[in-house]
Amino acid sequence: MNDNLHSAAARFRELLKRHERMLRWMCLRRAYADIELADDYFQEVSLALWQELPSLTPDLPPKQERAYVKKAARFALSHCSRKNRHNLQHLEPETIIALDQLDKENEQFLNDLVDALPESDRLVVGLYRAGYEAPDIARFLGTSTNAVSQRYRRAVAKMKAIVEKENNLLKKEIR
Repeated sequence: MNDNLHSAAARFRELLKRHERMLRWMCLRRAYADIELADDYFQEVSLALWQELPSLTPDLPPKQERAYVKKAARFALSHCSRKNRHNLQHLEPETIIALDQLDKENEQFLNDLVDALPESDRLVVGLYRAGYEAPDIARFLGTSTNAVSQRYRRAVAKMKAIVEKENNLLKKEIR
């Protein structure tokens, strides 16, 4: 029994290590940039992942594991947000709803921007968004870290250009 617990703890530490950056980012966004609240959320998410650990097989492909971890984190964060909203007395319910909606719209807007990129750029940006760093992405793609960083910078520049173009069109329509 003790060996099983030790093995599970090792798997859990590895799981958190692989996905910590993404999870902390999710927690910080859900906490609306409140660092202390984000840390509390991260503890709740970690507990939820520990409880889900038995259903995660060691041979689960990385893409499926990431999706599973994200799903468990979203579930935990949803619970945390509902629980915490009772403590947010300084915010009106309409404000909280508006913040949630804005969060969803921003995520959709970013997804649309990434979808407009060529496939090679989408892959790099997607891996960055999932929490991977340039050296890991370079190993995955079989290229250099500098090439990955350069591709990422170009992808971000393309997304900025798309946004600027849309803003200019809106300005023309307003006039």
